[in-house]
Amino acid sequence: MGYHTDFKGTLKFTHPLTVEQKTYLETILGEWCLEHPEWNVPQLRYGVDLELLDDESGLQWNGGEKTYDMDQIVMLVIRLLQQKYPEFGLTGKLLAQGEDIDDRWQLYIENGEVKTRELSIEGKEIECPHCHQKFVYAS
Repeated sequence: MGYHTDFKGTLKFTHPLTVEQKTYLETILGEWCLEHPEWNVPQLRYGVDLELLDDESGLQWNGGEKTYDMDQIVMLVIRLLQQKYPEFGLTGKLLAQGEDIDDRWQLYIENGEVKTRELSIEGKEIECPHCHQKFVYAS
């Protein structure tokens, strides 16, 4: 067991990928960081839980269970691609919602830099009398 976070949104490529860039990117997506010491990210112990969009214009969360450190994963993808293709870049936002009602944040890319910010939820917190899950009701 562990903690689960869902991600919504997309990270778009700043330039269309070449076939060579796409092929290299696909060798990274879905891989476990621990299996790649050459990436030099010993603090990352999980997978690169990103996938290409259907139209191949960017990336999205792959729905992987127990996704951790998404900001560092995105930074890793950018770093690895830019080492071979300096023009590679991403832009966009991912909205993150953890299991806890107040665990809500956004990953965004500003001027080529990956950043995060916490998001507050406006409204009244209520609890389901049957399952005891908490929700925020915005009127």
